[in-house]
Amino acid sequence: MRRAALIAAGVLSASPSAVWATTLDDAIAAARAYNPDVRAAKAQVEAAKARLDAARGARLPTVGVAGEYMSGRNDLGGFFGFASADVDPRSVRLEMLQPLYAGGALAAGVDQARAGQEGVKARLLQADQALQVAVARAYADVRAAQALFEASQAQTKAFDEWARQAERRFGAGEIPRSDLELSLARRAEARAGAARAQGALAGARARYTALVGAEPVGLEPVVDDGLTPTLDEVLARAEAVSPILQAAEADLRAAQASTRAATAQGRPSFSVAARAEQVRDQFFPGYRSDAVTVGVQGRWTLFAGGRVQAAKAEASADVRAAEARRDAARAALKTVVISAWSDLQANRLAAIAAHDQVKAANRAADSLRQEVRVGQRPLLDLLDAEREQLGAVARALTAEGDVTVSSRQVAVLMGEATPARP
Repeated sequence: MRRAALIAAGVLSASPSAVWATTLDDAIAAARAYNPDVRAAKAQVEAAKARLDAARGARLPTVGVAGEYMSGRNDLGGFFGFASADVDPRSVRLEMLQPLYAGGALAAGVDQARAGQEGVKARLLQADQALQVAVARAYADVRAAQALFEASQAQTKAFDEWARQAERRFGAGEIPRSDLELSLARRAEARAGAARAQGALAGARARYTALVGAEPVGLEPVVDDGLTPTLDEVLARAEAVSPILQAAEADLRAAQASTRAATAQGRPSFSVAARAEQVRDQFFPGYRSDAVTVGVQGRWTLFAGGRVQAAKAEASADVRAAEARRDAARAALKTVVISAWSDLQANRLAAIAAHDQVKAANRAADSLRQEVRVGQRPLLDLLDAEREQLGAVARALTAEGDVTVSSRQVAVLMGEATPARP
């Protein structure tokens, strides 16, 4: 079992020298390219940019061309001296319309689209941060499960050897049958533990693959820098860079722009219009017209059955709702930061204690091994000590993974982790 503890310690601390070694940052980069939630968020950013371009384009001139060509016979019955004749009525028209004033609707539309773009960018960052923490959890779980599986296998081999020795000593009359049966029971328990560890490893690898899109190969240890910013520093930094707050603020700005757009519905709008038109054979044979006109168009809705007031009331309510969601997001962020910071401190202390427990369990097992050899202690005491040794290793592995995850959580909250590109 001493070998099991050494295996676990080696997996935790040794950096793989293989070409296929993978760091946590490598895994996160692969997950960003593979994860459907992040890809969907990036597509939403592109769509929001297109909506902003469309809103800006509404303030630019609109130029269009229209035309028609027909062929037939026109009988004016002698009116104006025209008899029946074959005609080819045709026309072409070029028209330009430039908005001058729309009551603030165009500016409000741009502000809405810009706020929407900022909101989806913040949600992309939010999805990326959640992915980083999830990958860190899966990464740590695979490393811990791999180390525990190897330690469990080593314990099983050790217990097989102790069971063989117990059978030999029982055959020689050195120990009673109860000691033999208990040794065999410990061996069976060790085999069951190894089977469970193998299943846990398979599950951890599957979860990692589902997140990253690749099998875990040569996962390197994550070194904790041990830096401990104060809670006030983390809170201040998180509030400054939090995508949750950024998204809530963007939603509020969009709602405020919607209020301005609703108000614009009750105001007049004006545009400059210019038109060039050519008409042939339109009203009587040989008809001809070439016209160029420039002017101003206007529109003002004086009564709309209360629709404008209803739109303004709805937009005002949306602003109040967005303000409430922003305040709720700020309160939730504070809770998340305090929890993450506290978890990091607690997990670091737990990891130190767990490693101390492993060292103590190793020393106890070594002492018992010597005492069993000289006949001072029964074999069962050693088997129990080695079982406790494996339990200490498992707790240390879990604590090590928890430190990795909580450290990444605090890093993303402070905006120190590498963000995804929109």
